[in-house]
Amino acid sequence: MEFLWEGVVQAFRLLIEGDRQTLHAIYVSLFCTIIAVTLAACLAVPYGAWLGLHGGRSQRAQVFILRVGMALPTVVIGLLVYAFVSRRGLLGSMDLLYTKTAIIAGETVLAFPLLAALSHAATTHLPPEVAESSLTLGAGRFRTVLRSLGEVRAGMAAACLASFGRCLTELGIAITVGGNLAFRTRTLPSTIPLELSRANFAEALAPGIILLLLACGAVAIAYGLSGEGRK
Repeated sequence: MEFLWEGVVQAFRLLIEGDRQTLHAIYVSLFCTIIAVTLAACLAVPYGAWLGLHGGRSQRAQVFILRVGMALPTVVIGLLVYAFVSRRGLLGSMDLLYTKTAIIAGETVLAFPLLAALSHAATTHLPPEVAESSLTLGAGRFRTVLRSLGEVRAGMAAACLASFGRCLTELGIAITVGGNLAFRTRTLPSTIPLELSRANFAEALAPGIILLLLACGAVAIAYGLSGEGRK
């Protein structure tokens, strides 16, 4: 316990003093995660809601594919993105490997099936009257989807929170296509195993504490946006 306590004290000292590598890792983690989740949400949330309301005959197959995507390990997604952005890949000429753009691309792929599947789950249990009343009043399918999403704000907030947490803490994509380069693509999760391999327990514990604080902040924001706090 003394070893753990000393590590916690040193970790907080590093955070208070503003260690440059830790601060840059915070920036990279938040920058990549926020952009990736936003991009994925713009595509996945309307698609998942449409699938729950007007999925048709292929609904089960599409939901199955989404759930398979949710279960993919992040390192596999990293390998798929690597195949596109490496020098021999389709996008090799754009020199995207070991950049934040590559991490964002991988995390967008990671977040998409999670957001789409949870959006589908939230809207598929809505009463049929919600969509029928919108269509009766002359609203098109797109406006009907938007209205349905408004009815399941809490579920959407939970979906965004889950995707944010998974992207923020993922490791496979950050290392595979990010390269874990200091002051370029090093994230909070990729800092932890690196510092542990150097026997720097406090330097590894500091990013863990930050991830915990960020998780608490994300939960508080999602709780407020969902409207549950006002209830």
